[in-house]
Amino acid sequence: MSNSKISVEEVIRSSPRPLCLPLLDPITFRSWTKEMISPIAKDSPADAFLVGGSTLASSELLGDIISKIKTFTDKPVVIFPNNITAISKLADGILYLVLMNSDSLYYVMDAQVLSAPLILEYSIEAIPTGYIVLNPDSSVSFIGRVRPIPRKPELISLYAAAAKLFRFPLLYLEGGSGTSEPVQPELVAAAKKYYNGLLLVGGGIVSYEQARALVKAGADGIVIGNLIETPEGINTFRQICSKLKQH
Repeated sequence: MSNSKISVEEVIRSSPRPLCLPLLDPITFRSWTKEMISPIAKDSPADAFLVGGSTLASSELLGDIISKIKTFTDKPVVIFPNNITAISKLADGILYLVLMNSDSLYYVMDAQVLSAPLILEYSIEAIPTGYIVLNPDSSVSFIGRVRPIPRKPELISLYAAAAKLFRFPLLYLEGGSGTSEPVQPELVAAAKKYYNGLLLVGGGIVSYEQARALVKAGADGIVIGNLIETPEGINTFRQICSKLKQH
């Protein structure tokens, strides 16, 4: 970012709603040149850029994609970590995730404890984030040992209420990368009933109509990943974000 005195969280909070956040998986984009990344990052309607992936095991790949993005923008680049290897001093911030519906203590607390010293050493801004994954058929569900939540609004409300009491500034409700079952608007509305922080929603969003329905239900921002993995998808992503900002 051009102004290091302004925190990433402040930049995100001060951005006009709804937020539009592309998610770039370093493994998927490792063979992409700077010129290929340019349509995603240059003059982008995005408010910030998330980088990370469920199977990432290389901090070098992470740093490489961050560097390429920063060639074209001074908007925040924020790590979306899957493990303690997903840390780079080149990032502006990191979502300090708590996978709230994991059966593994590792993803609820151990990974956070193990990564804390390096995050502090690199002076990366950590943004505490509650993370809820719905679908069992995604990579993150398998890797994170997720206990699937039935798609019942009353259950989502319970997790959202807990996120509020933990005072997480961000809550990310995810259907799962590339899922065929995106988060339904009624679940977003249920989460927003109790949670008054920044509510992000992602997983399987491929159209403006989908994104707009989620925003109308209460999402403060949308996260789009798989869609931007093709040139045609990048154009669609930019159109979605631009239209959301206009309405």
